[in-house]
Amino acid sequence: MTLYYFDSSLILSILFNETRAEEALNIWRNCPIRVSSVLLKFETNISIRRRYKSQKNKISDDWLENKLAGLNKFLKDVFFTAIDENLENSISGYYEELSECKSLDAIHLAAALKISAKYNRNQIRICSFDNNMRDLALRLGFEINDSM
Repeated sequence: MTLYYFDSSLILSILFNETRAEEALNIWRNCPIRVSSVLLKFETNISIRRRYKSQKNKISDDWLENKLAGLNKFLKDVFFTAIDENLENSISGYYEELSECKSLDAIHLAAALKISAKYNRNQIRICSFDNNMRDLALRLGFEINDSM
């Protein structure tokens, strides 16, 4: 059984109809068990609202409502792990490695490490478009999605 850990990059690519949106949608559709940290909810909601504020004069009035509705359809299909003191305790031995990427990416990888306490790391596939996060995930023993 493979668990597919998602960061925000794929979902936002789909919702913002970016260059790799179709690729992201194919990845999403081919991943039956989707997991993430609750950070995914924060990142995606904030990114959508930030985009709306910065482009309010260029997009339709219902853009924000439509994107949030689309986001909620994705989020309902994800099993979330908490970000709490237990997360910090479970990954404190990985600070050196996690310091090689941005803080939010490090939190995502920390959450994947926490999940790996119950599953083998090679059963967890990191689904991200962030190359630095993908490289570090490989070094930490995770699989990454091949079709990227």
